[in-house]
Amino acid sequence: MTATLTSDRTDATGADGDVITPRVRTRLRRALFWIVMAAFGLLVVAVVYSLAGAGSPAAPPLDPTSANPDGGKAVAEVLAAEGVDVVTAYSATEAIGALDAVADGGATLFVVDNVYLDPARLEDLRASAARVVVVAPSFQTLQELSPDVRLAGSATGDGVDAECGDAVMARAERATVENTYRIDGDASGCFPVGDDRFGVVSVPGEIPVTIVGSPAVFANGSVTEHGNAALALGLLGQATDLVWYVPGLADVEADAPPTIGELTPGWVVPSLLLVLVATIAAGIWRGRRFGPLVVEPLPVTVRAGETMEGRARLYQRTSARTRALDALRIGSVERIASLLALSRHADVDAVAAAAASLTGRTGAEVRAVLVEAVPRSDADLVALSDALTTLETQIRTLTDPTGRPAR
Repeated sequence: MTATLTSDRTDATGADGDVITPRVRTRLRRALFWIVMAAFGLLVVAVVYSLAGAGSPAAPPLDPTSANPDGGKAVAEVLAAEGVDVVTAYSATEAIGALDAVADGGATLFVVDNVYLDPARLEDLRASAARVVVVAPSFQTLQELSPDVRLAGSATGDGVDAECGDAVMARAERATVENTYRIDGDASGCFPVGDDRFGVVSVPGEIPVTIVGSPAVFANGSVTEHGNAALALGLLGQATDLVWYVPGLADVEADAPPTIGELTPGWVVPSLLLVLVATIAAGIWRGRRFGPLVVEPLPVTVRAGETMEGRARLYQRTSARTRALDALRIGSVERIASLLALSRHADVDAVAAAAASLTGRTGAEVRAVLVEAVPRSDADLVALSDALTTLETQIRTLTDPTGRPAR
């Protein structure tokens, strides 16, 4: 055992006993900075990558190319598999062009109402289609398409039975109902909620319009519930051509003032963030190079009287004679009280009375020296200082048991 310990110690030290193998803790301490910097760099890369991904616009609801739960890709793919030619349009101009491209003009127009939809373009869109299906229309959209249909509030979003004679609705049997409508004139309703509210409304005419109040009927995440799939495929698959219109930024008027976000290039925000992170990293890096503060003992010798002399000069410069004399008096009173064997808590009146009794001076004279006299000039200050010294020396001599005069 002794030989083993000696051998291990010899391996870890040099010939003169200096340690040449660093400890594990020392190595970790040296590598900690680079480990932190590497983790910080990975974090920067992840943030920049996420920002770059966030810069691309998300697919709008019921987009036929979106596989998100609120997208419409599932319905679009099933329609395409059944032979329906699905054309996606992201502006009214694209939608009208796609409708006009159909030879017999028999295409179905599916309108997804959102904030970008311009109701003023609906008449042109409707004139180019054979039939129109619109989902969750706003008040302005209803006024353009069918003034006889009015908003009637929302429902619970549960399944509701069709309860109408329309063949497409009857095949669905049951569907999700969210928004409801009241009807007048020739319009007919299906999926009733109460006595006068309906989840789907059909408006007859040369170009019939079907109003569906629930986007969930067409959405990927809910199309399989109830009879939503049958209703969606039945409404959108009535013709061999379908124009799926999702209004977008192209529908916004060109003369509308651009927003700050629209004017800012997409690379500006990630670049600014990268510069900020690089600045912070550089500060950490340069600050780490200087290391921690080191306490260095300096060989400084300060004379005992230097503080007293400096304080005296301050008093002299500000002409604070009373404050300087008070400092001298406090010291004298404490020493005289000690010589007279008085308590530490004895007040100055008791000290003055005891000193007067011992020295044979009058009480007024002693009080003037210890308390009352006020110096009006530097000469007065020196005189009172000498008087304090004289009084203290006299008391020290009188209280000395040997009777020798104090020096």
